[in-house]
Amino acid sequence: MSLKNQASDIRSVVIVANPDKDKARQETPRLRQWLKRKHIATLPASSISRADGIITLGGDGTILSIAPQAAAAGVPVLGINVGRVGFLTSVEQKRMYPFLEAWLKGRLVIDERMMLEVVAPRIKAPQLALNDAVIRIGATSRVTTVFASIEKEDVGCFVGDGVIVATPTGSTAYSLSAQGPVLHPGVEALMLTPICAHSFTQRPVVFPAHQTLDLQLRDIRERTEVQLCLDGQRVFSLKSGDCVSVRRANATLQLISDPSVSYFEVLREKLSWGGR
Repeated sequence: MSLKNQASDIRSVVIVANPDKDKARQETPRLRQWLKRKHIATLPASSISRADGIITLGGDGTILSIAPQAAAAGVPVLGINVGRVGFLTSVEQKRMYPFLEAWLKGRLVIDERMMLEVVAPRIKAPQLALNDAVIRIGATSRVTTVFASIEKEDVGCFVGDGVIVATPTGSTAYSLSAQGPVLHPGVEALMLTPICAHSFTQRPVVFPAHQTLDLQLRDIRERTEVQLCLDGQRVFSLKSGDCVSVRRANATLQLISDPSVSYFEVLREKLSWGGR
């Protein structure tokens, strides 16, 4: 994670609203009018590369849905939370307009977050993910076996419901529910977390972010249904013998944030971290 000042010359933005949230749909026209009064153009989602910023109305899922495009285009994202937790979002809906004013005046910063680059069979191009890449069993599978190696060195076999490869940003998502550690976004590392492991010796592994992790599916049953899921949104089928490679992507996601709010403050507020 690195912080840098956000430029105040904002001339155009893309609004990405969660269509399943009433508050997001209702707030969108008001936001458009507010931006128009500020002489800021609203571009369609197809023009992200030409925008100075992206404003999301929703929760973490809305940011995850646009993160690959935003990272590839190098366009910063400002998330408005109209959901529940909103761990990745910049501000709650009730404070959004003063926060947007601060953004336009250059008072906010860009928080750069590591992304994953995932390569798998039958997927034409490498895929980007912000939180995690997950190999998991489907509805009819009992367990699956995943053989892991880092930089061609054997790590071992993971037998259970699958494995999670997470970034520091993703350490507070699915990996956390699978008993993985919490990593500060400033840590240059990735983690491999087993899901419902069938052995007490299978524990999460943290490794340097510059190293490549290879995961090979080794299921003896031909009808085993196993999936590769990226950020909980994009799902691909895997077959026994398939190898999935995961590494740190060159692109990073730029999240607009308040420099006065620390990461640990967000942990305490959103997850009741350290509470009794």
